[in-house]
Amino acid sequence: MFKNIIVLVLAAATANASLYARASDPSLASRVTQAIASVTGNGITGNFNFTQESGQSGLKVAINVSGLKQGTQYPFHIHINVVPPNGNCTATGGHLDTFGVKTANAPYNCSKNNALTTCELGDLAGRQGNITVNANGQGIMTFNDPIITFGEGKTSILGHSVVIHAPDNTRLACGNIVGYALQVPASGSASSPAASHSGSSQDEASGLDPVDSAITTKTSGSAVSAALSAALVVLGAAIAL
Repeated sequence: MFKNIIVLVLAAATANASLYARASDPSLASRVTQAIASVTGNGITGNFNFTQESGQSGLKVAINVSGLKQGTQYPFHIHINVVPPNGNCTATGGHLDTFGVKTANAPYNCSKNNALTTCELGDLAGRQGNITVNANGQGIMTFNDPIITFGEGKTSILGHSVVIHAPDNTRLACGNIVGYALQVPASGSASSPAASHSGSSQDEASGLDPVDSAITTKTSGSAVSAALSAALVVLGAAIAL
């Protein structure tokens, strides 16, 4: 009985959680609110999470990577090209530098205090420092980078990749930056973003904004936590009866 109560509460709460769709459709770029790059290679695995924070410019970046060597510092950058299916990090090309800061005939000295004119857009390590490793072989960093954004402008990181380098600049691990857009229920109005797409009848019936034939959805962590709390409250009430 108690198990059934918990399942029902979880199902109800999760159904109301925020749904996100993988923004493979360029028209969703302006609605992207978070992005993830899952990096792999040479025994290294982990995630770079990019999110928009209310009241802050740029993006918050949270890094959690394992398989690194303690005492070693690892540079990391956003690169121009995506990682191909074979996982070849060399194919990602050079650092993202949409403003042409780095030139062949001038020294490159990235300064966090004058980042727009001295740092490549993708030089996160230059602005924020290298990844440092704890005793468990994990590299954990959190920072706000005021330059990078989502959307479709020159500061956008969508459609690019993240690469972790060894101290000698060897490319060790990489992953594509995948943006996720908050779903908008279809209202039927011409001004609705959902109404502007011609998706399947199943998408329209569910109120989800069609993205492609392989929609990726996920629920927000806060909504799941709320569901768990609600389940525990209901369970406690049932035991008290």
